[in-house]
Amino acid sequence: MEHRNVVFIFTDQQRYDTLSINGNSSVHTPNLDALAEESVVFREAYAAQPVCTPSRATILTGLYPHTHGLVKNNQILDRQVRCIPEYLEGFHCGYMGKWHLGNETQAQHGFDEWVSIEDYYYRRIRDDLSIPEVNCSYHHFLMDQGFMPDGEDGEFRFFTRDFTTRVPERCSKPAFLAGETDRFFRENRDRPFALYLNFLEPHPPYRSVYDDLYDPAEIELPSDFDFEFDDNAPIKYRFKAHYARTRGRHFPLEDEWAWRKQIARYRGCVTLIDKYVGEILSSLARHGLDQNTLVVFTSDHGDMMGDKKLLGKGLMFQQSARVPLMFRVPWLGLDQRILDGPVNLVDLVPTILEALQLPFAGKTQGETRYPEISGERSFDGTDVFIEYHEDPQDLYRKKKYSGLLTPELEEPLRRLYPNPIEERTVITKDRWRLSLTQTGEHELYNLNEDPLEHNNLYWDPNHAGVVVELREKIRSWQLETGDSATFE
Repeated sequence: MEHRNVVFIFTDQQRYDTLSINGNSSVHTPNLDALAEESVVFREAYAAQPVCTPSRATILTGLYPHTHGLVKNNQILDRQVRCIPEYLEGFHCGYMGKWHLGNETQAQHGFDEWVSIEDYYYRRIRDDLSIPEVNCSYHHFLMDQGFMPDGEDGEFRFFTRDFTTRVPERCSKPAFLAGETDRFFRENRDRPFALYLNFLEPHPPYRSVYDDLYDPAEIELPSDFDFEFDDNAPIKYRFKAHYARTRGRHFPLEDEWAWRKQIARYRGCVTLIDKYVGEILSSLARHGLDQNTLVVFTSDHGDMMGDKKLLGKGLMFQQSARVPLMFRVPWLGLDQRILDGPVNLVDLVPTILEALQLPFAGKTQGETRYPEISGERSFDGTDVFIEYHEDPQDLYRKKKYSGLLTPELEEPLRRLYPNPIEERTVITKDRWRLSLTQTGEHELYNLNEDPLEHNNLYWDPNHAGVVVELREKIRSWQLETGDSATFE
């Protein structure tokens, strides 16, 4: 067989249930549906941490956040921490899209080609101040199309995210990335390659040229949209619900119409991504690469997008922590296979290395899933572990939250979150979810009987045995992976 390649496509903040195979019946995604028809689909995949920077570092390193060191957004991945291209000897490696792990405009961590789309992080997480401030690749593309930057920071001019959602579709970030991908395939078709491609959408600003594709009047609200947190619920849930209702992203989400409008825009972003995933797959075939190229599709985390009237990420609820995941492996055949049961994105690096027939043992904290993908081993799920680092600045000190707190929310927030807080979760293959937090706001859900995660059983004496068993699972995982967080 000729050499094998990999195209790894991941989006930012895409819910698992935006795919038909995972229950979607409302979002138009014909290309992702077609990809799923030819793929091994893991229907219950979870982020190692449901936040951008920590999760994408795990995706690229195969290490848990507490090991690779990035536990919150806008941190820099140490140059000594190896990413998958650094294991791909003999491969030409490209990265395109949002990076969010350091300097956005500089090739690093073993990537030979670099196509950037973000100026948003240029001063927040520059890891080498000696490097001149330069604009991303997409900035120069827009300039060549005759657009003028709408943002400035001192002498640095840039295109804001909102501006880039209002350019014609042919100039949008997804269209730009699809064009660059076609070029990459054309130039590298005769040698082994690995291309990692990240779309910003459907991440905020939750806007695109497809804002009006879905009629808000026809949007069906989530089944637990009317769920209300009581006074015993973790304070951060009540705070985040208050934030969504009071501020939202572009408008307060005070009523059903506002939520329908927000969800419609989110779905428009997903459909825009779907279109350009289709173009990328067509390009792969046009260059004669579809039969020897592994295609992986996933996202770094999900989005609550109206469930429990919450917006965004950073929570252990299914809509935030769970993501789509599928592997199209042409040398194994193109018949769909569905694998149910929990799996973690920490497994991606060893799985891809084995699929490319490269050594993987000892390089990561993940486990290869290629034997399950190939059918050599059955799969009924594994216990997955998810972590979270809650910085109080992300709850009530950021500028966007100024003037937001009510007395009922401010007192418990400041009391419970005076310092950064660690949270650890296990989701077992028999569908229990235990979350431990250093605030003592622990949670236990039976996902078989309570899939919407409404009934916290942690303090129910009838489930004390389950709590003990699952706490021990978390502790054993911590010892195995070198995690030092402690919980009462």
